[in-house]
Amino acid sequence: MIKDINAIIEKYKSYAILHWKASCEGDYRTANKNYAKLTKIYNQLLDNEELRGKILLHLLNDENYAVQLWAAAHSLGLEEFKEDAVSKLEFISKLSSNEAPSFEAKMTLQEWREKRILTF
Repeated sequence: MIKDINAIIEKYKSYAILHWKASCEGDYRTANKNYAKLTKIYNQLLDNEELRGKILLHLLNDENYAVQLWAAAHSLGLEEFKEDAVSKLEFISKLSSNEAPSFEAKMTLQEWREKRILTF
């Protein structure tokens, strides 16, 4: 089980980073491919409460802002660790767009605050 969790964490991090890089470069084919892979993991988390508890907090505290962004968005979508997720998104939204997905964090927060739900 631990190996599975570590494998999921590593894949998630990789997909989030690749999605952010591809988005910055305008490579929407690669961005969309990695979005789909992240959504697959999200669906696994949706179906497994124990797994989400072990994975999301770890990802929220990752060193990479793109990973934090996705983990925060998915946390809000799953209604887990909401305070941590909102704090993380608020922090990222204030950073330079050269170093972090700040615009995406702002939009994610805005969407969540308006609708109180995020879907993937």
